[in-house]
Amino acid sequence: MGEWETIRRDVWETVVTPCTCCGQVVARRLWRTEVEGEALRFCGPDCEELYRTYVLPRRARLESGGR
Repeated sequence: MGEWETIRRDVWETVVTPCTCCGQVVARRLWRTEVEGEALRFCGPDCEELYRTYVLPRRARLESGGR
């Protein structure tokens, strides 16, 4: 289960935080969770679910030589 984390940055900072799943830039708060032992950042729980149910299985198929 993930948790919300508020992003605190100074106005002049140019660092952006993209969602691991959709790539959308997360400006104020991000959804942080662990997936397969790796800490990942998402724009929300919906993107985490999409990542787990679509991206990971698709990546596994491609790595195994399937389509």
